Amino acid sequence: TTREELEAKVRDLPSTAAMPTGQSNPERKTTTVDTFVRDARVVRYVLDAADGNCEVCGNPSPFFKEDGEPFLEVNHVKRLADGGSDTAKNAIAACPNCHREFHYGANRDALRVLVYSKVGRLVAE
Repeated sequence: TTREELEAKVRDLPSTAAMPTGQSNPERKTTTVDTFVRDARVVRYVLDAADGNCEVCGNPSPFFKEDGEPFLEVNHVKRLADGGSDTAKNAIAACPNCHREFHYGANRDALRVLVYSKVGRLVAE
């Protein structure tokens, strides 16, 4: 089941106070996924430019990784799947909440407009 399929099933279920039994041994499913080969230099540049702060909300990263680096996720403003480039002109460093809002939030289009106005290196694609 994909994330989207699971979310659709959850939406279709009525709310209930009764705790479900769940699955003690969930079924495994093998899938094949296509991924984009990312440029590590772009990721490094974007993370360095953010200096430990989310480029969407402006807050410091929510925690530090084991290596001491601030935890921020590099997000493409125009998704790679939609033909966006893997360049620093199309990528921001985002905290996990803002990153998820970019992908799943009701206001994701407004968020894209906001970051174009906030982050000087971005060029709309």
